[in-house]
Amino acid sequence: MKWLKRTAAAGMTAVMLFSCLPAAGAVQPGEELTRGETASILLEAATDYNADVTYGDILKGYPGGDLNEDGAVTRAQALVMLQRAFGGLPEPKGDNARSGYPAANFTDIPAWAQAELEDVLASGIVAGTSATTFSPDRKITKEQLDLFLQRTYALEGSNLKDDFYATVNKEALDNSVIRPGYLGASAFYDLGAKVDEEIAGIIQELVDGGAKTEGEKKIVNFYRNILNTEARNAEGIAPIQPYLDAIDQAKTIEELMAVQNRVYEETGGTLFMGFGLNIDVKDNTAYTLLFDGITPSLGQGGYSTATPEQKAAYQTYVRTMLTLVGQSEAAASAAADTIWRVDAKIAAASLSNQELADVDKTYNIYTMEQLQAMFPRVDLEALFALTGLTQTNHIQVMDPGKLQAWAEIFDESKTPDGLEILKTYARLYLAAGFGPALNEEFTEAGNAFNEAYMGSSGALSLEDSAAQYVQQVMSDYLGQAYVDRYFSPEAKADVEKMVQDILAVYRDRIETLDWMSETTKEKAIEKLDTIQINIGYPDDWDDTLKDVEILSAEQGGSFCDNLIAIQKGTNKLLAELQKTGVDENIWPMTTYTVNAGYLFTANSITFPAGILQEPFYDVDASYEENLGKVGYVIAHEITHAFDNNGAKYDENGNAVDWWTQEDYAAFQTLCEKVVKLYDGKESAPGITCNGALTLSENIADLGSVACLTEIESKRENPDYAALYTAMAEIWCSSYPRETRLYLAQADVHAPDKLRGSLVLQNFSEFYEAFDITEEDAMWLPPEERVVIW
Repeated sequence: MKWLKRTAAAGMTAVMLFSCLPAAGAVQPGEELTRGETASILLEAATDYNADVTYGDILKGYPGGDLNEDGAVTRAQALVMLQRAFGGLPEPKGDNARSGYPAANFTDIPAWAQAELEDVLASGIVAGTSATTFSPDRKITKEQLDLFLQRTYALEGSNLKDDFYATVNKEALDNSVIRPGYLGASAFYDLGAKVDEEIAGIIQELVDGGAKTEGEKKIVNFYRNILNTEARNAEGIAPIQPYLDAIDQAKTIEELMAVQNRVYEETGGTLFMGFGLNIDVKDNTAYTLLFDGITPSLGQGGYSTATPEQKAAYQTYVRTMLTLVGQSEAAASAAADTIWRVDAKIAAASLSNQELADVDKTYNIYTMEQLQAMFPRVDLEALFALTGLTQTNHIQVMDPGKLQAWAEIFDESKTPDGLEILKTYARLYLAAGFGPALNEEFTEAGNAFNEAYMGSSGALSLEDSAAQYVQQVMSDYLGQAYVDRYFSPEAKADVEKMVQDILAVYRDRIETLDWMSETTKEKAIEKLDTIQINIGYPDDWDDTLKDVEILSAEQGGSFCDNLIAIQKGTNKLLAELQKTGVDENIWPMTTYTVNAGYLFTANSITFPAGILQEPFYDVDASYEENLGKVGYVIAHEITHAFDNNGAKYDENGNAVDWWTQEDYAAFQTLCEKVVKLYDGKESAPGITCNGALTLSENIADLGSVACLTEIESKRENPDYAALYTAMAEIWCSSYPRETRLYLAQADVHAPDKLRGSLVLQNFSEFYEAFDITEEDAMWLPPEERVVIW
């Protein structure tokens, strides 16, 4: 680590002062540091930032002159010494200002430390032990001091050997700006905003008189109805009032379920539970029925990890939504408490987002009789009959624990107040489901929640919001227009070649794996060779809304009516799909999506036109820049075919075991090492990565960088520095602290900082390119490095 660096820089006087102390490296994990050890560590850590600092500058002793070097160091003392070592800490800007610990008014800072701790506390690298308590006299360990140093390196952002990501992206991070209504700033968000503007331009062309086809006319009608806030505000909650009245009048669970059936039949939506379709992972040529109940809004980890502020934000949102549909303030407040309590119970019984991608946990087949036994008060046959689907008595339940917890609400022996709880959920789901299409107060409530819970600022304009709604539901019509205007055949051909180059090297890497037998290698290569590649746009354009009427206001339509027509049309399409089977050339994303994906059940990778442009891909950029950016994304998606989830599917996209027992055991051991590598690593002060939650994405990142590093090694004059710099740049991002806290418990991707830094630390070429040694903070001991693919 960095604090092991050079001792000679402090001079002979400093050596005499601490020569009798144990070496810094002798401090044992978890052991409390002494004042002398702390000063020694900080001297080593700060020499590249404050070259003239000496041991005596850092440890000045007590008023009587006693250094008390063997005494335990306190939080206040260690942080005062840290700011002395670095010559003061810089004021946080941009991302550091957003994601650091918020400023606090501590009441227990000792007078002697107040002046010297001022910039430390303002820097965001340290928190109190409560909102007003700093606990200055608590002792600290080497690990805690290491964290303070890592946060300081990120704040400084001036030495790539200590924090590669922060240094490469220093200017971008400090000057980052988050657009109103967006959760963050990054290459994905920024390009997404550009694409949104382009799509909005296409829509405006149509609105201004360019609509010729029936599909284009539907776009215009839908867009104008969204903008017609005067009509929406005047109508208020009238479209859902009959259902709200019926909920109020229900005296039994059976009567309440009759309301759900009515809502489904008349709007296509559900309140409590519903049937759908999912590609059968055991036979991907067919669909299997799917049954599910309520999913807590904040996800599996959103309740147990919520801060008091986040809990208050969610309950305020629930309370507001319920008052907007007619509940009194008192009733809505009580209901918000109930929703939180029940949501938290269901969430605790649910699978994590990582587990939801694990076929072994989600392929749970039930009969209708088994489901009926879970919900004896619900006539599931009657609900199913409304769907138009064909009964196969082969019904998948993705998350049995969650469904069982939800079923208990319908059992009055376990939940005596179940009827009232269900009524509360029914009102909330009507408000949340239809609210955006009703009066503007519902949208304002959602914006207020995002600001309070996620830390976002401002909101999208009405026009931008309308354009995004059109994007979401009318992609069939907009996709072709977008490709015609913004995607070139040259870009498609160039990226296709890059994909083939990456696949060729990936094949070589599999053939030389030292932990996999030849038997399993043959199956892995067969899977690699049969990956379906989707670049830019599909060969055939769908028209899923061809039979759906989207009426204008003049024709008697509204935003709410349009949404209902679309939902009912979608439900009808599902019934048709069950009969026709799965399209083998399925295209799972819109062409203007700024993202990419791997589909397990098709063994396919998809790179839409939206992402195949600057800053990810540029025809004028260097080979290394494109390789480190769009190449990173391509190799990442390919590796998903072999991550901990993808590895359970064969070359045809079916969940089939193609491993030898010994090879799979070796693979699992490597996966455990990846979990350990990422687990607990900070992305911002006090916000750590969950190694188990992010395992699949981390495997994909590691596989991507391994493959691209080998590709670069085959070039005549490999430029690893340019390659790795491009990788760090493409993951540069900034989020409010509140958003980072949410992502830490919900997102299966590691924080962007780790994607552009920690992953690189597993490759010897990275250390060679930047002359990083074991004396630097970016050094990762070889025994901790992990490469799987």
